[in-house]
Amino acid sequence: MITTLHIKNIGIIDDLTVNFNEGLNILTGETGAGKTLIIDSINIIAGGRFSKEMIRKGEEFSYIEANIYCPQNSLSIDDNIIISREIHSNGRGLCKINGRFATVNELKEIMSEIIDFHGQHDNQLLLNPSEHISYLDRFARRNIIT
Repeated sequence: MITTLHIKNIGIIDDLTVNFNEGLNILTGETGAGKTLIIDSINIIAGGRFSKEMIRKGEEFSYIEANIYCPQNSLSIDDNIIISREIHSNGRGLCKINGRFATVNELKEIMSEIIDFHGQHDNQLLLNPSEHISYLDRFARRNIIT
């Protein structure tokens, strides 16, 4: 569970810290308030793509940090994992996992076990017959006994 998300210089966000509570957390607000930027920031922390255009105008870099409560993960220190990404306007970036430098691919691999994104119409894929065989294949691969 993400407990704290710190965002600096992303779009209209200058410097923001969001503390999430246990259970359901809901983001609401007017159009253009920055809700999507918070979701985009979580995606970036999960190893997602980042466009230089997302950096706040007049700034040289963007920074995102997440504290994730994940006691069952082998990377946890005191039951937490701290992930950070810093992206500069020249295209260079840094990823850190618990203060240790990491590649974006390492970040993606680790975060794929922790965060799962679902979009507004993802459930409609369940009704698409052309997707059914891929569901069975993935299910079978996970349940093969060796």
